[in-house]
Parts: sequence; C-alpha cells; structure tokens
Amino acid sequence: MKNVRLYVGVLRKYKSLFIYITMFYLSMGISKYTQILYFQQNGKLINFSLAYSAMAIAGSFSFLITNRLEGMSLRKVAKILGLIYATGMILRVFFQSSWIAIISGSISGFGAAILILVVRKWIYAESDKNPEDKQILISSRYTIMQITSLLATLVTGLILFIFSSSNVVYIVILAATAMAIILLPANSVPADGEIKIEKKSKVFALPVNRVRGLSYLVAVIFMGITTSIVDPIAPALLRATGYNVGAVSVIITSLGVVTMLSAFLFQLPIFNKQPARYFWLVELFSGSIIIFCGLMTRNQYIWIMIAFIVMSVEGTGFFILKELVEYDMFPKEETVVYLGLAQSGFLIGDAIGAPVGTFLFQFVSGRILLILYGVMAMICGFSYMELSKVFERDKLRA
Repeated sequence: MKNVRLYVGVLRKYKSLFIYITMFYLSMGISKYTQILYFQQNGKLINFSLAYSAMAIAGSFSFLITNRLEGMSLRKVAKILGLIYATGMILRVFFQSSWIAIISGSISGFGAAILILVVRKWIYAESDKNPEDKQILISSRYTIMQITSLLATLVTGLILFIFSSSNVVYIVILAATAMAIILLPANSVPADGEIKIEKKSKVFALPVNRVRGLSYLVAVIFMGITTSIVDPIAPALLRATGYNVGAVSVIITSLGVVTMLSAFLFQLPIFNKQPARYFWLVELFSGSIIIFCGLMTRNQYIWIMIAFIVMSVEGTGFFILKELVEYDMFPKEETVVYLGLAQSGFLIGDAIGAPVGTFLFQFVSGRILLILYGVMAMICGFSYMELSKVFERDKLRA
C-alpha cells in the first residue's frame, strides 16, 4: 500500500511529463496499428513493410545529428520534431505509392527517435533533481508504453467496429493521430535555461571515448537483436505448437497484460540499489527457464506457454533495469550522445533480429529459437553488468 501511495504521488508530482508521454505513445500506437490494417485492406502490405524498414533505418541514424541540436532547449526540439513526426504520420494515408511510403517512414522514424530522446532526457533531468523519484520516473516510461499499446489496439478496434472499416475511417484516424502529435503539450517541456542538450564540438555527436562508445553500441545492437528475435513471430510460434487462431489472440492479449502488470514488480525499491547485478540475475534465471522449455520435446504447447509467460516478465525487467543501469552508467556530460546510441543501436538490432528469427523458425524450429533466445538473454545481462563496471572505473579515473 505504501508503494502504491508513493507511485501515485510521483504521478501527481510530474503530471505534465506523464501526460506528454501518454499522449505521445497512445497516438503513436493508434497510428501504427491503423496503418497496417489500412495498407492490408488495400492490398499494399509491401508498402507498409517498406515504410517500416525506412522508419527503422532513419531512426537508427538519428544519433548522428544530435550535435545539430546544440544550444536548443528540449521544448524547442519537441515543438519542431513534433511537426516533423506529424508530417510523416499524415503521409500514411497515401498507401498507393512505394516512394511516399518510404518517405513517410523515414520522416516518422527520424521524428519519433528524436522525440523519444527528448522524453528520456527530460526524465533523466528530473531524476537528477529528485533522486528519490528516479526509479519510478525511469520505469514509468516503459509501463506507460505497455498500457498505451493495449489501449491503442482496443481503441482502434472499437472505432473500426462502430464506424466500419472503410478507407474514410482509416484516413480520419490517421489524420487525428497526426494532429494529436502536433497538439502534444510541448509547453510543459522544460524551456531554455532549465534543461538543454549538451553541446558537442564535432560534426557528428559521438562519445569522447570512442572505444567505450563503440563497445556500448555493439552491446546495444546485440540486445536489439535479442529482443526482436522471437517477439515479432510469437503468434506463429504458438500456431506451430497447435493453438488455433482464436486461442493465439487470447494468449497474446493475456501476455500483454502480464507484461504490463510485471512492470510494477520492477518498480520495487530493491531493484534500484544494484540494477546492473539484478539485471544479470533476472536474465540468468529467466534465460535458464526458457532454455529448459526449449529442450523439452513432449507437450510443447505447455512448455512454450511457460516460456512466453517467463519472457513477458523478463522482457519488462530487461527494459526497466536496462534504463536504470544506463542512468547510473552514462557520463552526465554525454547523456544525450549515449541516449542517441542506445536508440540507434536498438533499432539496428531490431532490423537484424526480426528476419533472423523468422529464418530460424522456418528452417530450423521454434524450440531452437527459444534456446537461442535464452542464451542471448544471459549474454545481454552479463555484458551490461560488465559494461557498467567499465563506465564506473572510467568515472573514477576522470
């Protein structure tokens, strides 16, 4: 009960921040879910895949231009990039052209990546000023992402059920979400003199310690591959073990609820004390169970359910603990640079992991995929724990 009151108190204290994050992720989720249904209805899923790929590529290279934002307040960046992101979103109404799909994806990927960077920088700055609220502030972003993801699916489905799934309705939803991004309460984002993006002297914003920065980027790319090697094809894995389409839909929704609720578990104070060590322990324990499930040859439909439940909880801990580790790990004077690398590395890994996972599923088996995921998860936990030690040693030498 005490933790609940503490959580509610933090939500009230940073009401403007949480309203901004909720509106941002809800608009993003509704637009994304609507776009795929819209393109599918018009027989242009290939254009959706082009837009998605362009979005990932553009977002992955966004860190290279963070230097261009030097001297700009987060509020100004939020206003400008909100307009850019909304432009990319409104272009989603044109499903006919592959080129427009690529342009739309590129603009959206770039705009969304920088806006996420603004949100994370804002959260870090508030955490610096109020260390006692750090854990809830950092973990709440992921919690809100999960809640709004479920809400986006429900809201979009309800609108399409009530008003029919005609092209006009799809266009109205896409236009409304683009307008919602424009109407984000950017004035609540800290203005000049409160929080600024750090100034860099180079053309591209890269860490001063290039070796450490490169090591971090490689680690994050590997983590991106890990998180995307199973998740995109989870429905296919369930179908392959014997679940029908209706059951798969119920299971995926239920797993989403498990993911959302488990976010509150990792907001317990104990995880804030040594996040790097707990990250390693969570990945070691979860990875071991997932590997065991993958090794089972009988009753696979039961073992894959157990594996997916564990992955839902583990995935939540993965992202929350990772961000807690990063808050302590990043040099304060290079926070934005490393946040840019974190986003870009994950997007690069995501672009690699999804096709790799699909290939292994089609040509090897789902069991091997689970085993591989378990091993990779443990490597992620160990590598991040070791990286945090390297960063800490460098801080002490400075």
